[in-house]
Amino acid sequence: MSLDRLLDGLPGGLPPGRLIPGSSPGLWLSDEPVVAPGRLWARYQAQQWRTGWLPVLMAWPCADGDGHTADEIDAVDVGASLREAWSSYQEARSLRPPHPAIDEVWPDDTAALLAADPGPPFTRFPGLAAAADPHPGPAPDAVARAAVGQMLHYFTTRFIAHIALVRAGRTADVPALVGWQTEAPALDLSALLRTWEDRFGARVIGFEGSSVFVSVASPPLSSAHAAHVALEHVLTGASNLNDGTFPFPDYAEALRGERLWSFWWD
Repeated sequence: MSLDRLLDGLPGGLPPGRLIPGSSPGLWLSDEPVVAPGRLWARYQAQQWRTGWLPVLMAWPCADGDGHTADEIDAVDVGASLREAWSSYQEARSLRPPHPAIDEVWPDDTAALLAADPGPPFTRFPGLAAAADPHPGPAPDAVARAAVGQMLHYFTTRFIAHIALVRAGRTADVPALVGWQTEAPALDLSALLRTWEDRFGARVIGFEGSSVFVSVASPPLSSAHAAHVALEHVLTGASNLNDGTFPFPDYAEALRGERLWSFWWD
């Protein structure tokens, strides 16, 4: 699509900003942090299915438009990707302290946390978690609006957000499409996020550097379901889930009913 046609499709009333050259299918970024970012995000969200431009908040511009394509996301076998991550995760757990090969590598406090974490309650890769049970409740886009407010409230002292618009068919594709500048496996993550959209009503709503924030309309409610979903979180390789800070059982229980998920990578 030509640059002129891309620009014509953008919603009106945008703050000063620019279309990132060479971005495909299209990434627009505000030049400066915006006033009332939640309100502005909601305005563009209300227009997204008409314009084809999906809004996302960035604490600072952390994408260069040089990303993957939707076809590349299509080609990812999510089950195979997670099964491979499970094997790597199990191997890494076998080397956690106490273990002579790494006893001198981990700081004492981290080593103690890792040693005390019992890990997931699975002896083999259990496959993808089931979809959430259907029940009446807020629509995913409405939950996303509330989650944006929650995210901004949580980061009230430092989440001074730029607004970005991404030409995409679904928010799950955004990490892979925009050239997100992080150590995250963006292609595999977007493929997994697609399944979270389908199973849990997930929406990508924001980035804060190497962190991504996801709203969830239908989170797990039972302990068993939460443990299964938590395993998928861990297998993303996110640093906040694999540094010993949160024992797996505690993290899984915290997912029950939780409608804002976040992940970050070193």
